[in-house]
Amino acid sequence: MTVRSASAAMAFYRVAFDAVERRCLAGRDGVVVHAEIMINRGLIVLSDARAACSATAAPTPECATPVSLRLMLSGPAQVDAWYARAVSNGAAPDMAPTSAYWGLRFAAVRDPFGHRWILQARTEAE
Repeated sequence: MTVRSASAAMAFYRVAFDAVERRCLAGRDGVVVHAEIMINRGLIVLSDARAACSATAAPTPECATPVSLRLMLSGPAQVDAWYARAVSNGAAPDMAPTSAYWGLRFAAVRDPFGHRWILQARTEAE
């Protein structure tokens, strides 16, 4: 995942999504070239956008990425809590928590870096 500021993004993800930093490697110029965080047992790899490489352009809140990141949470209450925490820490609400007809508690936010996150949990036991 490419972001405008990997350091700021990791700080946001720690607060909003309980992310745990595993690794952060910066070049001599301070640009983060490879960072790893764990969110809800899933590994996310991110880096700073680099002007010299247009293939790694970062989205912005005004021009967001068409890709959504989906987090499967352990229960419906977590969807509501994670949504509220993300919004209170700077994410834009995209879809308020709702119990969808397909059996999931579902919500979506757009983080300050232009990435859309879908939060979901099953509403029934399997």
